[in-house]
Amino acid sequence: MKSKTYTRVGLIIVPLILGTYIYLKGRKYPVLFETWFYQTKETSSLPGSGWIPDYLWCVSLWSCFVWLWKGWNQIPLLWKWLLWLLINATELMQWMGWIQGTGDWIDLLMYQMAFFTVYILHKSELI
Repeated sequence: MKSKTYTRVGLIIVPLILGTYIYLKGRKYPVLFETWFYQTKETSSLPGSGWIPDYLWCVSLWSCFVWLWKGWNQIPLLWKWLLWLLINATELMQWMGWIQGTGDWIDLLMYQMAFFTVYILHKSELI
């Protein structure tokens, strides 16, 4: 049980840090908070840097829910649906211009892959 706790916490922290690193290193232009610290930025424009962080962050979010409720099956169905709807609705609202951001179908695909990644990891009893 202790190793599953470490795995669950690892699936929260590692994707969060890795997604942030890829997001910051792969940007062509600095994000707002980066302009507070320095004026110029060396960029690399990593392939996939626009959607890989979304996948990793979503894995982290779903893993956090698994950790908080101590297992996938313990998460109330309403919470699963609300989280899934919230994640997808924000992307759709970006696409429609209702909130700031760039909504695209690849991000929606990444969110579904993240959901199924965490679900499959649970069903295989790895988390």
